Amino acid sequence: MKRFPADHQLLTDLKFGRPEAVKAWYQKYAQPLRRHVHQKINNTGDADEIVHDIFMECLKHLPLFRGESSIWTWMLHVAHHEIADYYRRSYAKKVIKTLPVSEMSELPEIEDSYEISQKVKSVLKKMSAISRELLQRKYIDKQHVKTIARELQRSEKSIESLLFRARIEFRELYALEGD
Repeated sequence: MKRFPADHQLLTDLKFGRPEAVKAWYQKYAQPLRRHVHQKINNTGDADEIVHDIFMECLKHLPLFRGESSIWTWMLHVAHHEIADYYRRSYAKKVIKTLPVSEMSELPEIEDSYEISQKVKSVLKKMSAISRELLQRKYIDKQHVKTIARELQRSEKSIESLLFRARIEFRELYALEGD
C-alpha cells in the first residue's frame, strides 16, 4: 500500500478536526479545484457551489479516507461524482422542459431534483455499457466527439452514430422508468 507522506500530517490533523488544518487544506486545494471544476462547468455560480459541495463531501467522508492515494486524487474523485450529479440534474431538467405541455400534464409530480437524479441514475444503469460510457464522456466529461473517437479507436462518424443511438436508448428507458 502506497502512502503519501506530504499529505500524511495534513490528513492526520484534518481527522483530528484541527481548525488550522482545515484552513491549510482549503488554501492548498481551493484554487486548483476551482480551476478543475470551471473547466467542466461553464456557469461560474454553479461551479463555485460545486466546489463548496466537494469540500463538504470530503469533510463528511474524511473518516473513511485511508490515504491510499493523495488528497488531491481523492478530491478529484469526489469532484467527478459531484460534477456528474450536476449534469444528471441539469439533463433531467432539460428533458422535462422539452416535453410538450400535453405530455407534461400526464407526468406525476416530481418533488425535487434528487428524485430526478435517482431516475437518471437508474436509467443509466439499465443502458448498455457502451451507450452509458459515451453519454458520460460526451455530456458529463464534456469530451468532443473527436477525442472520444481517438480514445476508443473509432471514426468520428461511428461515435456520432453510437451517440445518436445512445440518446434514443436513454429517452426510451427514461419514458419507461415512470411506468
